[in-house]
Amino acid sequence: MRSTSGCGYSSACSYLLATGITSRSTKRRTVSITWAVTARRSSTAAPAMHAKFTMFVPAVQPRALNCTVAVTTVVAFMLVSRSLRTAVLGALLVSATAWARAPEPAHPGHETEVFTGGEETAQGATPRRPALAYWKLRLTVRVPSTERPVRVGVLVPLSDGRQDVLGRRAAAPGFHFRESEAPPNLRAEWAAERATATALTYDLALRIAEPTAPPIPAEPVAALPHPPDGEAALAPTRHIQSDAPEVRRRAQRIVGRATRLDEVIWSLYQYTAAFVPAADPPGAQDAVTVLAARRGTSLGRARALTALLQAVGVPARLVGGLRLGSTPEKRATNSWVEAWTGSEWVPLDPAGGYFGTLPTSYLALYRGDLPLIVHTAGLDVDYGFAIRQATRRAVEEGEEEEDVALTAGRRPVVRGAGRQPVETHSTYVSEPVASVVLIADQSVPEAVTDRILGEAHDAAINCVLLTARFESRYFRESYLERLVATNLPLIRQAHVVLVATADDAGLYALLGLGERNVRLDDARIIAAGAMGRPAALMLGSLLYHLIHPGEVVLVNHRADLLPLWELARANLIDGTPMAEEARRWNIDALVLGEAGARLPAWRRPLMHLWARAVRAQVPLSALTLILILPIIASLVVVARIVVGLETFGMFGPVIVSLAFITTGLQWGLVIFVVIVGLGVLLRAGLQRLRLQAVSRLAILIALVSAVMGGLTLLGAVLGIGPLLNISIFPMVIMSNVIENFAASQVELGTAEALRMTLATLFLSVACYLVVDQAGLQSLVLAFPEILLVTVAFDAVLGKWRGVRLLEYVRFFRAVRHGHAETGAVSPAEARRS
Repeated sequence: MRSTSGCGYSSACSYLLATGITSRSTKRRTVSITWAVTARRSSTAAPAMHAKFTMFVPAVQPRALNCTVAVTTVVAFMLVSRSLRTAVLGALLVSATAWARAPEPAHPGHETEVFTGGEETAQGATPRRPALAYWKLRLTVRVPSTERPVRVGVLVPLSDGRQDVLGRRAAAPGFHFRESEAPPNLRAEWAAERATATALTYDLALRIAEPTAPPIPAEPVAALPHPPDGEAALAPTRHIQSDAPEVRRRAQRIVGRATRLDEVIWSLYQYTAAFVPAADPPGAQDAVTVLAARRGTSLGRARALTALLQAVGVPARLVGGLRLGSTPEKRATNSWVEAWTGSEWVPLDPAGGYFGTLPTSYLALYRGDLPLIVHTAGLDVDYGFAIRQATRRAVEEGEEEEDVALTAGRRPVVRGAGRQPVETHSTYVSEPVASVVLIADQSVPEAVTDRILGEAHDAAINCVLLTARFESRYFRESYLERLVATNLPLIRQAHVVLVATADDAGLYALLGLGERNVRLDDARIIAAGAMGRPAALMLGSLLYHLIHPGEVVLVNHRADLLPLWELARANLIDGTPMAEEARRWNIDALVLGEAGARLPAWRRPLMHLWARAVRAQVPLSALTLILILPIIASLVVVARIVVGLETFGMFGPVIVSLAFITTGLQWGLVIFVVIVGLGVLLRAGLQRLRLQAVSRLAILIALVSAVMGGLTLLGAVLGIGPLLNISIFPMVIMSNVIENFAASQVELGTAEALRMTLATLFLSVACYLVVDQAGLQSLVLAFPEILLVTVAFDAVLGKWRGVRLLEYVRFFRAVRHGHAETGAVSPAEARRS
C-alpha cells in the first residue's frame, strides 16, 4: 500500500509541477489542468476527451499564478487526508475558473481591406445545441458622401453541405449592384460614380445544420488524394507561410513519427488549441508570428494551424465567418480551418475547441485568406451585422412582415455552375416522430404535394420534398448527386430517403454518398426508376454495402411519387413491412436487407470491386461512359458492315453519340448543327488561302474550341444546363467531320457531302437511342463481361463477306431498270408461256 501510494503521489506531483513550470518558462498566460486519461486516447474519441478533460484559463498575473499552482499542488498531495486533498484541488479549480475571461477584441482593419478573425470563443463545457437552426442576417455598409467613384465589395455566404441560403435581397439606392462568383466564394459588389451618404444592405435567410463529426480516415498522409481545387490548399500565402523553414521544423516536431492522417490532424489541432487568446495581438497575425509567440486571435491561430497542416502535406484552407447570436449590431468575425481528408473538408476551430463539426451558430462567409470587405481607398466605410434567430416558418414561408424578400413555398434554389430550377417544399412539426426526404426529377402536381405535406404534418413527420426537371440522364444524375450532397445534413437525420426518377439516375446519385463515407444506419432507402432487374440488384446491393442502411427498396420501373410516399408513411407510422405495403399498391419492389433479397455469391466479388472504386473517389457515372464505348462501337460496326451505311470515319459516330448521352438528344443536335455549320463556312473561306491540310485542320480546331467556349458561356448566362456539358464534344473529331465534309463536297458534290453528314448524324442518334432507352449503361456496370461478347461479335462481323443491305436495295433497282430497257423475260414468265 505504501509503495502504491508513494508512486501515485510522485507521478501526480511531478506531472502537475511540470505543467506549472512549463507555463512559466514559455510565458504562457494559461493554466493547463489536464487529467492523465487524455494520454491514452483513440483517434476517434480524442476530440471529445479533449473537450471534456482539458481547460485553458487566461490569467491576469501568469508568474504569480503559476507559482501558486505549483506550491498548492505540492501541499495538496502531501496532505494525509484524502478529503483535504480533494478540497484544496477543488478550490484551485474554482479560483482558476474565476480568472477566466472571453475577450472580444476589435476587428482588424485596413484602409481598403478588412480581414476577419477578431472574435474569440470561450472554451469549456458546451451547452446543448439544436441540430437545425434558422437565422436572419442583415449586413449594413454605410458609405459617406463623395464626388469620387465608389466601389464596395463584400464576401457573402453560399450554400454548402452544412448551411443553406434560403433567400437573398440587396438594397442599393443610387448604386449598381451585382454578384460575382469566384468558386468557392461569392462577392456582392456595389458601384457608383458618386455617392451621397447612404446605407447599403444585404439580407440573408439561413438554415444551418450541425452534422455529426465524420471519422478522419486512418490512412497515410502520403496517399491523400488532392482536393477539388488542386494545389491551392497546399500553396503558401503572405500570412500563411507553410513553406517557411521554421514552420516546417515546428510541424515535424509536433507530429513526430506519426504518418496517419487522423493522428497528424489531431496532434496539430491540439497544439494550436493550447495557444493563449490574444486580446492585444503581438504584431502581425501571420502564421510565423503566432507560432513564435504561441498566442493570437482566432484568425492568427487559424492561420497557424493551416500553415502547420500544409507543411506536413495535408491540404487545408482558412474559413472566415460569423458566430451568430441575437444582436442588433456586430462587427467582430471569427476564423477557423478546413482540412481535406480525401473525401470532404473537415472543420477545425482551435479557438473555439470544435473538432470535426461546428455548431449551428457558425456561418461560413468565405474560404481562403481574403479580406471580408474591399472598398475604395481613403473612403470612411463602416459596416455591421444585425443577427437574430428565427423560426422555420418565418424563414421559409416569410410570414413575418419584414422587407427581406424571401421566396416561399416553391422556391428556386441556385447552386453551382448549372443553374436549374429546383423546387423545395417542406413541413415541420414541433415534436416529430420521424423525418422523410423525398427527391424527384420531375415537377410534382400541387395537389400531390399538398396531400403529401398534409399527411406528413398530421402524422407528425418532418418532410422535405425536392423536385427538379432535366432532360439529359447524365446531367440529371450529376445534379441529383450535388443535390444530395447539398442536403446531406437533412439526409443524415432522415428515417426514410425516397428518390423517384425516370431511370437509374437517382440510384447513381445515392451512390455518391459512398464516396463521402456516409453511413445511414437504420434508415430506409427507396429508389424508383426504369432499370433492368439484374442491374437494380447489383446497384442496390452496392448501395447497401456502402452506406449500411436498414433496408434498400428498389422499384425497377417508373413509379408515381404518391404510392411511394404511402409506402414510406405506412412503414413509419404503422410498422407495415415495405414488401407488404408495396404489394398493396401493386408495386413490384425488390427489398434488400438482412432478411431480404441477396446478390448471388458469384457476383459479390465484382460488387466489392465497385465498392472499392467508389470509396477511392471514382465516379461510377464516368466509369459507365467508358464501359459503354465498346457497345456503341459494335453498333457502328453493324451499321457499316451489315447495313452499308457510309459515315465520316469510325470514331465520329461513337464519340458524337457519347456526347448526346451527356447533353441530351435535343441540345446535342443543336450543338452538332451549330459547330458543323460554322465550321463548313470557315472551311470555305480557308479554301481560297490554299493552306496545307495540317494548318487548315489546326485553324478548324481553334474555331471549334471557340464555338464550344461560346456555347458554354451562353449556357451559363441563360441557365441552359446541357450547354455546360458541351466540353464532351471532342474538338478533333468535330474538326475532322468538318474537313471530311469539305473534301467530299469538292470530290463528290454538295449533295453527297450532305448525305454522308446526315448518315453520320443518323447513326449517332441511333446509337444514343439504343443505349439510353435499353438501359445498357447500368447493365454493363452489373455485367462487364458483356464487353467480351462485343469483342466476339466484332470478330464474327469482321469475317463478313456478304452483300450489304443497302447494296441489295441499290442492285434491286438496277436489275429492275435493266429488265425494263432490254425487254427481257423473267424465268417465271417464260414457264407460263
